[in-house]
Formats: sequence, structure tokens, C-alpha cells
Amino acid sequence: MSDTFTVDEDLTKAVALWTGRGIRSWPHRDDAALTREFGEARGLDLLVALRSLETEFYRSDAHLNEPDLQAMTHRASEEFRSLHPEAPSALVDALAWCYSFDHR
Repeated sequence: MSDTFTVDEDLTKAVALWTGRGIRSWPHRDDAALTREFGEARGLDLLVALRSLETEFYRSDAHLNEPDLQAMTHRASEEFRSLHPEAPSALVDALAWCYSFDHR
């Protein structure tokens, strides 16, 4: 995914819908929200892209080595940004929100 990642408005909107960032109090990966919003074909393409990006984000071992939630989230985000400097802040922030919640 690293070599083929491209940013588009759909991906930025999709990450908010999929994670619930800005909508819910905690992360909730909602696959069906993507197909409802973008149609089956585009929704599934976005879902594959988001799951791949989430997997890359979660490769960070910051949750094992950082002293607190803030440092853990910052380090994991910076590691991801080094792989995807073109990633919009909304995408990184949504994945960081999920990561920090899952490793709190």
C-alpha cells in the first residue's frame, strides 16, 4: 500500500465515517457506512485502503515502549507520517484516535 497510496477527498471522508471520528465518543469501524455513502464498488475499495492503512499504523510498537498515552499516540502518528507524508491530518488523527483507544 505504501507505494500506491494516494490521497483523495473520498478517503478523507471515508476515514471519518469508518472510524466514527467526530461522530462517536469512541472508535467504531463501520464497514457498512462506506458502502452506504459511496456505493458498493467505491465503498469496498475505500474499505480495503483504510484497512491497509490501519494495519500499517498499528505496526507501531509505541504502545509497548512509551510512558503514557500522549507520547504513545504522538510516536505512532510520527511513524505513520514518515511512511505517508502525503496523508492528510484528518486521516492520521482518526487512525491515532483508534490506536490510542485500543491501547489505552
